Amino acid sequence: MKTLYTIIITLFAMASINAQDNQYNVLWTQVEKLEIADTPKSALEIVSQIEAKAKAENNQAQLIKTLLFKSKFAMILEENSQLTVVNDFKEMIANTQSPTKNVLQNMLAKLYWDYFQQHRYQFYDRTNTANKVDATDFRTWDLETLFAEISSYYEQSLQNEQQLQTTTTEAFEPILIMHEGSAELRPT
Repeated sequence: MKTLYTIIITLFAMASINAQDNQYNVLWTQVEKLEIADTPKSALEIVSQIEAKAKAENNQAQLIKTLLFKSKFAMILEENSQLTVVNDFKEMIANTQSPTKNVLQNMLAKLYWDYFQQHRYQFYDRTNTANKVDATDFRTWDLETLFAEISSYYEQSLQNEQQLQTTTTEAFEPILIMHEGSAELRPT
């Protein structure tokens, strides 16, 4: 009898987890449709709804996904939004724990690197400074300062090695592009 109750409770728990995933999938499908229809403001409203839901449920993977989409839509809707996007990433990094923090640090390093790739010509023309001209605005930094910041975030993203090696990819499935058999090759 005890086994029967355990099985029933497990089934209900799994059904509620699947229902939550389905709710997110429905909302993300709406975002995708609005994005295809070229209505980023409407899509951003739904992303905000997803963010509120993910915060209430403490769903870290969905929070990262909402941050990525908010950043994407900010780049479309606002001029010179790179600083806002980077500050949003820094704020979320400050308010999260590992392994989510490590993922965000890696993404922030990648954002800096992509910005450098797009504005390489500007950085090569700048002279080195002893200190950051503006500590918060990476667009004013010299090349060495930017590279030091990129390196720093990549190194920070590798901290807590034991925890990172034991965290399964299932925890971050909403932000991963999974290929057949990749879970066997990269389980953590």
